[in-house]
Amino acid sequence: MCLGNRKRLKRADRTYKDLKQKQKAGIADGMFEKTCDYYREHGRMPEGEDCEKIAGQIYQRVKGIAEKASFDEIYSLYLYRLPRYETRIAENGLPEKKEKKQDADKPKVKQKGRSKKVCPNCGRKMKQQFIGLQHCKCGMSWKKDIGYFERTGDMVFALERRKAGKKTKQCPVIRYR
Repeated sequence: MCLGNRKRLKRADRTYKDLKQKQKAGIADGMFEKTCDYYREHGRMPEGEDCEKIAGQIYQRVKGIAEKASFDEIYSLYLYRLPRYETRIAENGLPEKKEKKQDADKPKVKQKGRSKKVCPNCGRKMKQQFIGLQHCKCGMSWKKDIGYFERTGDMVFALERRKAGKKTKQCPVIRYR
């Protein structure tokens, strides 16, 4: 039996109660979101058949995670939570609907070569020469501890080795001729 089949068999054995807490929380958030959508559309809380329709939508989501979960279990759970959702909406109002973006889920990772420094003179992005030292074509530079400064002809930029404990660090320095 291959690994994919084992995973499928494991999933088939799970009920709603067997799900992880994080999965249950996600399902509860989905229930609240569907209830809020219904409230926005109709101006009232769902009742009767509307509750069954919403529970059916939620059940489809749960069915993908836990195949042994029954519709009755999900429906009774939704009916149990519905009065709490009603008080939550009455006290706090409807939450603002979030627009889903693809980049919103991913944590922001700093990419190489993506300088955020912009030259105050010409508005171009500055190029990095060393870590903590950036230059612009117009003659403006930026150094970590100094800030922005104008380059002159007698300036020489170099890396200086400094010992910090057992480690040796390279730090950018400005030397004058």
